[in-house]
Amino acid sequence: MTKSTRPVISLIVAALQPNLGIGAKGKLPWRLKQEIKYFKDVTSHAPEGSINAVIMGRRTWESIPPRFRPLPNRINVVLSNSYTNVTENGVLYFNSLDKVMETFERAGFKHEKQEIGKIFIIGGAQVYNSMIQDGRVDKLLVTNVKYVGDDETMPVLDTFLDWDLSKWEKKEVSELKKFADVDFSEGVIKENDYEYEYTIWERK
Repeated sequence: MTKSTRPVISLIVAALQPNLGIGAKGKLPWRLKQEIKYFKDVTSHAPEGSINAVIMGRRTWESIPPRFRPLPNRINVVLSNSYTNVTENGVLYFNSLDKVMETFERAGFKHEKQEIGKIFIIGGAQVYNSMIQDGRVDKLLVTNVKYVGDDETMPVLDTFLDWDLSKWEKKEVSELKKFADVDFSEGVIKENDYEYEYTIWERK
């Protein structure tokens, strides 16, 4: 990667179809072990000598149990309008994506002598809904989730993506395999009361 090459920026999210629900009372409305592993593998895997970055809003950061943060083997970036662009305990706190990218670019897209491999936006809803309109976002990695359980136990969601996908095109799973460069199950996965499938979208 040369100094002038910007890492690919992707949004990665699991969303309940058809209304793109992603949360309930500030938490994930499901626990899907294979999907959690997929998220970890995709956002962590980088070529030797490189490291990926994950960018999230303050509420998403605070929703991660303290013992699990910062997310290991990734550059953790937290966004909030109140931040003043500082680094504390290895975590980068910024007030905008512009400031993040300016900082990365000034460093030649390196972090502590490691190349920055890929950049992933990981939530929450306000960040997702804002970033999908940002022309720098190259890909959407969407886990399409479908609830197949009883009506009585259907999760009540209160947080949704407000996305217009008309400017995006769903690609073949082979494109996702190539981009992610990790092993994962293709096709529909059944777990608990849910069925889900990994997809990748690119701008038309």
